[in-house]
Formats: sequence, structure tokens, C-alpha cells
Amino acid sequence: PARHSAALGADLIEQLIAQGSDALGGILPAECVQPDPDKHRRYDAALLFLIHPLDVVDDAMADRIVEDVLEHLSGDIGVRRYPGDSFWCTDYRSKLAREQRTRDWSRDLATRNALAGPGEEAEWCLFDPVLSLIAGTRYRRTGAIADLERQTFHLNRSLGHLTAATSAIPALRCPELYHLQDGRHETSDATPLLWTQALLLRALLALRHNLDAKR
Repeated sequence: PARHSAALGADLIEQLIAQGSDALGGILPAECVQPDPDKHRRYDAALLFLIHPLDVVDDAMADRIVEDVLEHLSGDIGVRRYPGDSFWCTDYRSKLAREQRTRDWSRDLATRNALAGPGEEAEWCLFDPVLSLIAGTRYRRTGAIADLERQTFHLNRSLGHLTAATSAIPALRCPELYHLQDGRHETSDATPLLWTQALLLRALLALRHNLDAKR
């Protein structure tokens, strides 16, 4: 009986995986396809996590997601989460009191969104390490120099995110994001962000691994 129950459990798991994959296939490369304009989202950098570390999309979809992020979300410093993201938008620090900046806006997002104009999204620092890891994983499979170059490019961008000694925050900290404040790029209050730090460490180790293997 125990073995029979385990077999039924395995079958159910496979069924759920198949249903989940079908549902995902009906949504990608968008993040949300609901008709409600407040929910519909064609581009979202969080889709990168479907490639790394989750590895639940095929190569063609992975390429599409990366291309979408680079074309529509990548900025001069980091990567925007999605078009219209109002979290830490331009002059966020002066628009909201400290206790309001990270409160739960899920039931009143329209109020926060009204603070942001087109192109005023913050640029996040955790996505370039992920892009580097994605390219590095691909390089290990293909051996293509272009993939190694992309891995190195996004790692260098990640290192460029580290805070400078002249900033209000100590040097060499991993920020959450950069946003424009009074015409200058500044980090958010959540600096250093351990999520960014962990991804940067993984990206550094991955590049070292690939360079050692190349020798």
C-alpha cells in the first residue's frame, strides 16, 4: 500500500507539472496576459528567474526573455523591473516620508503610480548578475566566445553598481537599485541588499569557473 500511494503521488506531481507548464506556455513571453490594464504586463525582468535559477523554459524562450529585458528594460545603470514601476521612481525620497516608502501599496497602487512619470522607473542592481549567470551557463554548454563576452559584460555592469567612497553609504556596498533624486542617481534606503550581494557573488564565482576551465 505504501508503494502504491507513492506511485499515485508521483503521477499527480507529473500531472501538476504538465498543467503548470501548459499554463506558463500560454502566458510567456509576457508576465501577465489578463485583460485588466492594471494587471497586464508584457515585459518584466523577474521572468529572468525562470531561466536562472529555475531553468523551466527552453532555449528559444530563454533567448526571447533575455532579448525583451535588454531591449525594453535595460538602462544606463541597471535594469528596470517593468514599465511603469513606481517603486523608488524619480524623486521618490522627497515625494514620500520614510515610513511610506516601503509600506504595503498592494491595495492602493494607483496612488503610488501617480507619483511616477514615463521613464522614471528605478534601475535595479540584481538583474545584471542574473544576466551574467545566464550567459555563463550558456557558455559552458556552447563554448561560444560571444556567450563568455556577455557573461563578462553583465558582471562588469554589476561591479559598476557598487557604491563609491564619496556616497552617503560606505564604499563597495551592493545596492537594491538606483533612482534619480534631484537630478542625481542615488541608491534606495535598502543598501546594502543581501539579495544583490548573493547574486553578485554567484556571478563572480561562475566567471572564475569558466575562465579556469578555459585555460
